[in-house]
Amino acid sequence: MRIQSRHPGPAPKVEPRALERCDQVLEVLAPEDWTDARVEAWLDWSQGVFDADLPLGGGPARYANRLAQAGLADGLFGDAADADAFRDALLVTMLTGIASPAGPLAAPTHLPDVGEIEFKRVAVGHLARWRSAQLAAKAAARLDAALAQVGDAVARCHGDAKACSDPRKNSALGRAARRARDLGADDRMILDAIVLAGAPRTALIDPEAQGPVPLVASASRQGVAAVDEATSFAAQVGWETSALTLAMSPEDAEALARGAAVRAAIDVTAFQHDGAFDCEGFNQTVGLWTTALEIERGERPAQIGLAGVGDWLLAQGLSPAGDAARDAAAALWALAVGAALSASAEAAAVLGVDPIFAQERQVLLRGLAERRVRAAALRSPLAAEAAAALAVAHGLARKHGLRSARLVAAFADAETALRLGGKPLGHAAAASPVSTAQTADGLLIPTFSTAAHTCLTQAGSDFDAARRHAMGHGSLAEAPAIDHMVLQARGFTAHEIEQAEDALRHADGLRAAFAPAVIGAGFLSDVLGVPAEALADPNFDTLTFAGFSEVEIDAAERHALGARRLSDCEALDNDIRALFAAVEAPALADRLAMIEAVETFTCLAAAAVLDLPFDARPADAARLQAAAARAGVRALRLNRVAPPAGFVLSLPEAEVEAPKPARALDPVAVEAKLAPPKERIVERVVDRVVERGGRARRKLPDRRKGYIQKAAVGGHKVYLHTGEYEDGEVGEIFIDMHKEGAAFRSLMNNFAIAISIGLQYGVPLDEFVDAYVFTKFEPAGPVTGNDSIRSATSILDYIFRELGVSYLGRDDLANADPGEFNADGLGRGEGVDDGEVEAEPLPASKFISKGFSRGAAPDNLVFLPFGGRRAEEAPPPSAAGDVCPACGDMALRRMGGLVTCDSCGTQASDRSEGDGAS
Repeated sequence: MRIQSRHPGPAPKVEPRALERCDQVLEVLAPEDWTDARVEAWLDWSQGVFDADLPLGGGPARYANRLAQAGLADGLFGDAADADAFRDALLVTMLTGIASPAGPLAAPTHLPDVGEIEFKRVAVGHLARWRSAQLAAKAAARLDAALAQVGDAVARCHGDAKACSDPRKNSALGRAARRARDLGADDRMILDAIVLAGAPRTALIDPEAQGPVPLVASASRQGVAAVDEATSFAAQVGWETSALTLAMSPEDAEALARGAAVRAAIDVTAFQHDGAFDCEGFNQTVGLWTTALEIERGERPAQIGLAGVGDWLLAQGLSPAGDAARDAAAALWALAVGAALSASAEAAAVLGVDPIFAQERQVLLRGLAERRVRAAALRSPLAAEAAAALAVAHGLARKHGLRSARLVAAFADAETALRLGGKPLGHAAAASPVSTAQTADGLLIPTFSTAAHTCLTQAGSDFDAARRHAMGHGSLAEAPAIDHMVLQARGFTAHEIEQAEDALRHADGLRAAFAPAVIGAGFLSDVLGVPAEALADPNFDTLTFAGFSEVEIDAAERHALGARRLSDCEALDNDIRALFAAVEAPALADRLAMIEAVETFTCLAAAAVLDLPFDARPADAARLQAAAARAGVRALRLNRVAPPAGFVLSLPEAEVEAPKPARALDPVAVEAKLAPPKERIVERVVDRVVERGGRARRKLPDRRKGYIQKAAVGGHKVYLHTGEYEDGEVGEIFIDMHKEGAAFRSLMNNFAIAISIGLQYGVPLDEFVDAYVFTKFEPAGPVTGNDSIRSATSILDYIFRELGVSYLGRDDLANADPGEFNADGLGRGEGVDDGEVEAEPLPASKFISKGFSRGAAPDNLVFLPFGGRRAEEAPPPSAAGDVCPACGDMALRRMGGLVTCDSCGTQASDRSEGDGAS
């Protein structure tokens, strides 16, 4: 079977143009209405091969001729005349900007399904390699800059060459070398940098090799929508790398993993004429480029897509948020699928069928039939044409098969969009309503896009009002807040105002038009009095220095340069404003609904790119991923946008910990017995230091002191164990209870952990004491085993009474009367005369752990009571001699007929008492 050529029309008029590039000025033949950027995009596609006698440097002509010769050799054309006609038609579509080849799509790494156990292991490996590459790149960049400073320190040195290369004699070199060493450079690298000072340097790492490897995996739509564990991890990978594509079926994942070696795109706006769509010309162009791709691809995958679908809808006044626009876009893509697969079937008759089609013949044919039925049901003028094209493709596919089973895809490519005049590729993407045009002298000026112009004209809108709103007045005359008179009053002369308004034509904003390079540094320093150091700042703002506020600058900028949008133009009616709002900032739900409508007909899934704010969290990524799955998209990719330029994380200043107040010890160790005073009144001053804001945790020493207090509250045993800092302040507590339920014991243990953490982070102990004393719950009642506390209303009441008495000197919390278990558990209170008992000194071994001190405390240390605490009971009279013969401590007490040592527990009969009795 022979394929006849499809010829769209005559070649466009081209004219010579001087194109200034970074290294040369080129004389190139190009269409007169194309911008320089568009011409350069075609020259870049030509990969440096340039012929000044051919349009666009000859790249399109060489491409068309190569494919025509290859098609003739493959037998796709009947003779050389058909091949020449095909070549000319293909060249015309490129020179008129109707179609363009697209760059290849690299094949991503195919991961297992996210539901399989291997997925996490493989994904973690890719994630680790990517993190390593990121860290290595950042470290290498810093190290490279440090080594460059080493070379610069040598190169900038004037004098003896040996001295300049000696870090001991060249102080700048010494500082740079030390910095490079601190960043990880070994001394050999530093020496090489010194030796190679002044020579051209190469970077330590390839900046193009820093990006993450593209990944693709299949996932269950139900699992993604439900945010199960596997898809949540996949969302985290996508959130961190922006490189994971999730396909909702294994077939789409496999197709995406193959990539596409050759691609092309067609601008659909070129076929809309006077309110009608040229279906015949569109079908011919799609068939023409399908044939070109079938010739070029060989055995490699190929894709064909559409550009300007959103602009095509806008020109017809169809909002992408409405059902009518979705049906129109779906019908257009269905028409493209029918035309492309018909041409592919014709190519299959000569070149053979795709192995995928041979394996899935019935499935693919059934899919074509279903698409035809769905296309016919669309509410669009193109529905019938689309259904007819799909019917033809179905018939040809049944007869000849398909050369490419999966050909049409809604892919996006920025370079191809630039070659097509800024028409974005994708499902239904639209260009900004305000675009840029180039004048004959090369000046870029703002203008409405063709689609926006058509939409406004057909709607009968106030075109001039819309233009002023979107593109401004181009002058500060009559501008609010900052007009010519106000500027003159602030010291600007007519010359500076004229310079600024000339710069408005190509400036990015009003501040840029008043930059020192435009206004003149001499005027700013001499007239406005700007300091020299301020002028040296690249971010110096002339208008702010002149006293204008942010609100005033924004209002004047909008008057001069416009809002660059039409969605808030009050001169337009509500429907038109809503239409432009849907184009300028489409809602996520509307965008996903459009993608689902289009991908009902496309042969291949194209990943819907879902943008995330830079400060989003993985949970936000998982929710966005789930929303897309529920909307019906076939594939998606999370894209976390980069943080704004100059973003700096706000961190608190390093805090200096305030010195802790000195704490007075209740007992005082002395080396000899001193008679205690009969009565001593001590005024206790408590300074409460509460730190606000963040505080570092104060760790306890590994070997710490403390005490263990055993007691029983209401018959329930409680062991309180404390740990102290070196200064004696409590830093942790442990609470153990026996014969209690497991849940109660666990709660008490975890409560003790919480209190310990609070103490170590600086919460004052008295805060806890005030919070927990007097709490009431069982067990409660008399306390046994504690010499200061005889009753408590709860376990917590007892614990914090004990801590208050022992560490805070809170004698008011002590009670010595077990019968006084009333509402507060404090006993009889003050005013009851229990008599005064003279305190006796106590041996140091009663309070100091022999194991903790490791025998460092002398045996003759005793503790004298400090303060006015009353003895709870009169101590028994000392035994004769007071010194224990076993341990040497002065701790003997008479207990009935026995003398007992409080330190070692040695007992002996009291001979003096026995002798007296006899």
